[in-house]
Amino acid sequence: MTGAQKAAAIIALVVIALVAFNWSLWRRLKAAQAERAGWSAADFDAQLVANGVPDEVAVVTRELVAGYYGADIAPHPDDDFGRFLGVDETEVADVAATGCEELGLPRPDAHAIPPIRDVRDLAEYLASRAGLANVTVRPE
Repeated sequence: MTGAQKAAAIIALVVIALVAFNWSLWRRLKAAQAERAGWSAADFDAQLVANGVPDEVAVVTRELVAGYYGADIAPHPDDDFGRFLGVDETEVADVAATGCEELGLPRPDAHAIPPIRDVRDLAEYLASRAGLANVTVRPE
């Protein structure tokens, strides 16, 4: 096999891997759309409020995570950042810090933010930081 053939084979494998990955994401998106056919942003807010999170924090949380979802999918409090949304811990900490700023609080140091596994944890963390509710982030 010549150098050009090896390069073409490697490029072909990378393209196949990218197509498979994108197809997997597309399938997850379609499954979420089908599963949540009747789920709306109002349902998201109502579920968080029912769990002790103030309205203001529920709205901020929804707006913070909306960019990780498709256009027609409302977030769900039980969506796992790592498994469902594919967001790493560093980015979750940045989202939490941005949420603090949106609520008028000082931006916390990334190391001061506890582990946040799902969207509900994010809402509870923001509510506890704002002192607006008696909720605590679930222990790891």
